Amino acid sequence: MSVCILYIDESGVEELGAGTSHFVLLGLCIQAHDWKPLDESLDAIKARYQLSRTEIHTGWMHRRYSEQESVPSFERLSCDQRRSAVEEQIRRRSGEPDFTAGRSTPYEMAFEQVLTRYQSFLSRSESIGIVVHDNNTKVAPRLHELSLKFHQVGTLYKQISNVVETPLFVDSYFTSMIQMADLCAFSLRRFIENDEADLWEIIEPCGDELNGIKVGIRHYTAKRPCKCRICQAHGRLVRD
Repeated sequence: MSVCILYIDESGVEELGAGTSHFVLLGLCIQAHDWKPLDESLDAIKARYQLSRTEIHTGWMHRRYSEQESVPSFERLSCDQRRSAVEEQIRRRSGEPDFTAGRSTPYEMAFEQVLTRYQSFLSRSESIGIVVHDNNTKVAPRLHELSLKFHQVGTLYKQISNVVETPLFVDSYFTSMIQMADLCAFSLRRFIENDEADLWEIIEPCGDELNGIKVGIRHYTAKRPCKCRICQAHGRLVRD
């Protein structure tokens, strides 16, 4: 029986009207025996761009930086010159990006969905798996208690007999695969909100599929009808 690892991270905030129209919780699943070569490959890519031991946060990479825009001929500078110029601008302005985690029930609902779909995948592939979650201190205690409950009585949808233990909460700064889960979650949210498909079209084929239906990706809209690409691939127009 193989062992899988599910890395979970979110994109957007839970509160309605708090800056994003969608909240995404995404699980990135790998075979345990693939962890070391994948981690080494990510380290090599980071080193190529002088980002060794640096956290990749896609939201920070995507946002506009006024410090960078204020540097004359920025695109013509070398990497070292760019870094030095931006650091000087930051020292002058003494500012840093503001990111706030949500605190309401959508996180718990999304976590139950991700865990349920992970269990379905593990059951079909005759595997067991663990869950590694970004250490969000505001939600970690809640998710820990939820996981204990799910192990005892199951989720609303099924027992999670193939999932081992409660989630392991780790610092994304030290865990490259959590950073990749962040990238996937960000690309999904940007696709849903802004129809930005470049990144998502690379990631989408990796979503869990059963009998031609994308069972691993779910766009929750309550009772409102939706004909987006994700809902159609999920088979929502036919079943839910």
